[in-house]
Amino acid sequence: MKYSVKFYLEKRKDKKTGLPIEINVPIWSCVFYSGNQVLYYTGKRCDLKQWDSGKMRLGKGYILPNGDTSTIFNAGINKVETAIDELFKAYEVENIIPDRARLRSDLNKLIKAKKAVTVEEVVSQKTFFERFKQYVDDAPLSYERKKHMQTTLNKITKFNQYTTFDIITTEYLTKFQNYLKDKCNLSENTTASELKRLRAFLSYCVKNKWLYTNPFSSFSIKAESYGDPVFITVEERDKLFSAEIDDPKLARIRDLFVFQCFIGCRVGDMIKLKKSSIVNDSIEYVAAKTKDEKPRTARIPLSEKAKLILSKYDFENGDLLPYITDQKYNVYLKELFKHKNVDITRIVTIADPKTRESKQISIADIASSHMARRVFVGGLHHLGVKNEIIASMSGHTANSKAFSRYYSINDEDRQKAIDLIK
Repeated sequence: MKYSVKFYLEKRKDKKTGLPIEINVPIWSCVFYSGNQVLYYTGKRCDLKQWDSGKMRLGKGYILPNGDTSTIFNAGINKVETAIDELFKAYEVENIIPDRARLRSDLNKLIKAKKAVTVEEVVSQKTFFERFKQYVDDAPLSYERKKHMQTTLNKITKFNQYTTFDIITTEYLTKFQNYLKDKCNLSENTTASELKRLRAFLSYCVKNKWLYTNPFSSFSIKAESYGDPVFITVEERDKLFSAEIDDPKLARIRDLFVFQCFIGCRVGDMIKLKKSSIVNDSIEYVAAKTKDEKPRTARIPLSEKAKLILSKYDFENGDLLPYITDQKYNVYLKELFKHKNVDITRIVTIADPKTRESKQISIADIASSHMARRVFVGGLHHLGVKNEIIASMSGHTANSKAFSRYYSINDEDRQKAIDLIK
């Protein structure tokens, strides 16, 4: 039997003024099932400003007059929600649809039978999901890393919303790994990244004594594998720069991509650039991926073509370039590459992200914001520029393991090296 439950503050008005009452407002639960609607008082009250209607809980950080924290207060609401869940599971086993009076009566009995929640119990019995959220909030992670961790938590929730520390075994991890590959259709490398983030969280739990052993101690993650990077040539970049694009949307995408080819930053950093980011004819910014760990200022002199692109835009809010989301940027790039006046569609060989087998595909079909970064790093590398100099402009950290993914060694590079020692 399907059911849903919502928690909300009672809407009351002051009898004298007629204005809504915002202090010490009762919190009700509303259960919907089989055409029925049952209201049940939770026994909890709070001020209107303290209530998070989206999460249907007391907002984080509030302390009630009786000294209860939001964690303790919300544990009481969780108790009501758990009781409702237990009852409907029992009704399903009995194959009955209770009337409203029966549901209220059963709820009263079950909730009274449960012990009051103490501070000690809440602290010691935080759920897997509560600990994960606490980790995301409190651990020294960069903003980008926190976003990725939230993505991993969302996938775990969809995989098994009843996940607890106790059920995370080698079997659980194997099933989760298969879920990521088969149901989420993730590549081997992306699957490995998701698992590594879960492993990092569990290691944090062990370190903080929330967990005694890390389940990953007996579960290995397949190493990430990357083929040679694929990116457009300098000639193709200039073809894009000069092309007549009749679609305003694609023209903006072209400007963003070509400009990114000239400065080599991540798209997330590029769209945050301001006019004030230009210092002495150079772009200066702190890479978001490193700012919370080892802040690294990237400084890239602006080429004439890059300046010409910037001259097209003048935003009152100080933005340097038009804003776009990562997802739309990557979608429109593929459309741009296939535009009749661009036609960058040559066939390239890549490693299939799912099977890791070689396959042939149009370069237009794999166009992405990251390709612009490869054009910058790979192009400079092939011209013999030292990696340290490139990294100082691309925002990579010193000795970055990921740096080599942006270029490949070809026969021309080898010949140049041999010519030096003839």
